[in-house]
Amino acid sequence: MFDQKTRPIAVPGTNRRPRLRVTILIAFPVIAAIIGYVIFESVAESRPAPERRGATVVFDRTSGEQVIHDHGAEKFRTASVVKLFIALDAVTRKASKTDEAHLHRMLAKSDDAVANTLWTRNGGPAIVTRTVAAAGLKNTTPPADAGRWGDTLSTADDIAAVYRRVLKLPKAKRDVILGPLRQASRTAADGFDQYFGIPSAFGDRPWAVKQGWAAGRGSVDAHTTGLVGEGDRYIVVILSGSAEGTGLGEATAAVTSVARSLAPRLGK
Repeated sequence: MFDQKTRPIAVPGTNRRPRLRVTILIAFPVIAAIIGYVIFESVAESRPAPERRGATVVFDRTSGEQVIHDHGAEKFRTASVVKLFIALDAVTRKASKTDEAHLHRMLAKSDDAVANTLWTRNGGPAIVTRTVAAAGLKNTTPPADAGRWGDTLSTADDIAAVYRRVLKLPKAKRDVILGPLRQASRTAADGFDQYFGIPSAFGDRPWAVKQGWAAGRGSVDAHTTGLVGEGDRYIVVILSGSAEGTGLGEATAAVTSVARSLAPRLGK
């Protein structure tokens, strides 16, 4: 125990100012942090939700007119829709019976492994370049990374032009592509449900579809493309791109909503 003489003696008023400075120095950052957080939350709440880009094109083959054209020239990552390019290029190059079987699986089940094989075998980006020339595409470019066929960039206008090109093929070649599109399985090779968009919205009419979906590298993409109605009357292309982090289920549901909005406007 300290002796009475050694105990510090408190002198009234001598240490109040230093203590006040310490209190202010401690309190200021805390208050600043609280104010900053409140401002951040306020701004975050007022900030608009991440933008979803979309494009819709509908071509009526009976009238020969484009009846819907919404952002048709805007570019999107094609994802598996580029498999149409791979197939069109393959049948143009006289695909063998084995190739035709592979094309059927690639298109009906959206099989990436088959797409990888055909993409590599037939020249990769050159497939896109040849399709651009064959179908007269205006805004389609091969992927920057030659091995990533899904990164091909295209537009709803150009995808519709690819379908018009396919429909002009001789029947035998046309059927190699349209046959599997009419028989597209509900479950893709990777387990994904392909029946969003056109199949869900136009279940009461004949359809043929090539779907596309991809997530990562800055975007979540969901596309539904194909033919709708008796005699393949309509070419329907709906492309979309959402902010990274959007669930694929949310992205495909938005595409289905757009497709359903079209159904009452298109004849059977």
